[in-house]
Amino acid sequence: MFNKIILKNFKSNLHNYILFFISNIVAVAEMIAFWGMNDIVTKAITDKVTAAALKMDFKIAAGLITVITVLLMVFSMKHYIQLRMKDYSTFIILGMRKRTSYLMMLTEYVAGCVLSLILGILLGIGLLYGIQYWIRGIYPEFIKITAFDWKILRNACGLSIGIMALVFVALITWMDGKDMSAFMSSAEQNEKRPVSGRWLLLVVLGIVLLVIGEDMYQGSDSMYLTSHAVFPAGMVLIVVFGLAWVLERFRKRKKSYLRHIFQLNQLYSKFQNNLMILILLLVIHFFALTYLTVEISSLLPLDRYRENYPYDSVWIAREEDKEYAKELAEKYDGTVTEFPMLRVTTAYTAQQIGVSASTYQKLTGKDCDLEGREIWFGMEDAEFRKEKDITNWDSHDLYEDVFVGNYDPEFNMVMLKNTEEGKPYHYELTKAFTQSLIGQYSLDQYHENMVIFSDEFFEERWQEVRRDKTEASELYLFTFPARERADAYTELTAYNDANGIKNKNEVMMENSLYNTDEFLKGQRMRAVFSLSSKLFLMATLLLSGFFVVALKNLSEMTSFKRRYEFLNYMGMKEKEQRKNIRFETKILTMISAGAAFVMGVLYVCSYLYQQNTGGGNGVVTEFWKYWAAIMIAYLVIVYLIQQLFGWYVIRRLKRERRKQG
Repeated sequence: MFNKIILKNFKSNLHNYILFFISNIVAVAEMIAFWGMNDIVTKAITDKVTAAALKMDFKIAAGLITVITVLLMVFSMKHYIQLRMKDYSTFIILGMRKRTSYLMMLTEYVAGCVLSLILGILLGIGLLYGIQYWIRGIYPEFIKITAFDWKILRNACGLSIGIMALVFVALITWMDGKDMSAFMSSAEQNEKRPVSGRWLLLVVLGIVLLVIGEDMYQGSDSMYLTSHAVFPAGMVLIVVFGLAWVLERFRKRKKSYLRHIFQLNQLYSKFQNNLMILILLLVIHFFALTYLTVEISSLLPLDRYRENYPYDSVWIAREEDKEYAKELAEKYDGTVTEFPMLRVTTAYTAQQIGVSASTYQKLTGKDCDLEGREIWFGMEDAEFRKEKDITNWDSHDLYEDVFVGNYDPEFNMVMLKNTEEGKPYHYELTKAFTQSLIGQYSLDQYHENMVIFSDEFFEERWQEVRRDKTEASELYLFTFPARERADAYTELTAYNDANGIKNKNEVMMENSLYNTDEFLKGQRMRAVFSLSSKLFLMATLLLSGFFVVALKNLSEMTSFKRRYEFLNYMGMKEKEQRKNIRFETKILTMISAGAAFVMGVLYVCSYLYQQNTGGGNGVVTEFWKYWAAIMIAYLVIVYLIQQLFGWYVIRRLKRERRKQG
């Protein structure tokens, strides 16, 4: 008889258990997929420039997914064990020994966790390889199927098992020694929340973190990455403790408080229980409405502007290649413009094109009054409309130290900055600006820009470089008729492969030849790949948010049933009940999405400032259209999901009432 009761109890709650462990499966799969992509991106993507740019995307994505999956696993396991504690408390009251109940609970929990871990690993590996094969099917030249490091599985399994064990031990320890009736009525117990005004100090701390995050966002790449941890931390402090203060203030307004008491009940009575849910939703919506929305908007439309690429081929070669260049241009009815150049490298092994002030003056008509070790820096801009000064001094620091010649990455110029040994490589940067002179042959604008030297300095160094056959000393700019362009590309590429300048290290991303049509085709492929990865991450966040809200509503279904059954007996109209249920099921999402929307506006303002001061591509009308459309679309999807859960809870309660007659 007792066994039948246990089996019937398990069957009646089966859909809850399945959802809890599906959440674990999804969490493990997300972790493995994103950790794996972060591990293989630089090896799988054949284009080095794209791989380097996507590496930063996947670093952010892997860190974000780790935080979300850990919180999701803790949340799902905690609620699963609490749900089973109530059931096993009933069995103990009916006569089961406590030790037996603990053993049965542990067996059930371990079996479920191991199964969900195995399925999560299989799903994660399937996703990782499935994405690679899908991309290779579209762009076979863009990616090679790459195996991930098996340490990824070891780390994911270790983290998952650690979380499972920690949650179980913590809750069993908390449960031990407590009266069994406490678990039976735990859903009705009120929880403490911050009520003192002193907690507002944490709101102030949150504001300070936002200011620090903004400063870091405008800094170097590593500071930019770190800002995406500082921003959400500040937002969480502001929302959580600001909300507690608002609730306490609202409670003192008796009329308004009593009018909305049923709608706000869970915030007052279950503040601690809802805290993890709120933090999870804040993190999810923050990244969706800030980083991802801005990045996706900046990629659209996918087609870049051909008018800011005035040449069909840009060839970095030697002075002795001049005759070949002229013959090629004549053969294919094209033109060639050549001028002396130096291969120069700025911070972080970014190679640039160095020219003299007089050459630059001929090309642009600008008066370049440079002397000694003074330099200008012209950043190529694919969406150039007018010249814009680069006023971000962090960017200036990147361009003040210059290595002249074919750079060896083992020579770490960054480490020599502000040292005695670094003085020969330090120059006085007097002006930095955007331009469109030869075209932006760099995905991130860090490479293949123009450094302008004084005539005296340039001539001295060029005379040294021109005698070295491994060094570039001449820049050739070709134009060809459209009918001849493909054949000219093929011949020039073959000649450059056989005789062209080679980088000293294969990790360096720059080439000695850029064929514009091929480069722009590659740019579009890069944009498609980058867009796909960001849309996939946004879909993953939406899925994670769905499971968080689903777990919350299902875990509270018994509480919903008891509360609205009482309110129904007390005479509350069905229409009012439906209104309250819809509000209760979406209140945490409304708070988190609203806070994330505000952060989204602040984030895009920060991005706009960065673009205006750091030499970025700028923000055009199309950007704002896409940004607004993505924000609205995301919020509409979140709203529809919440409406779906409200509808589900209402139907479920109606069905329960019909069963009771």
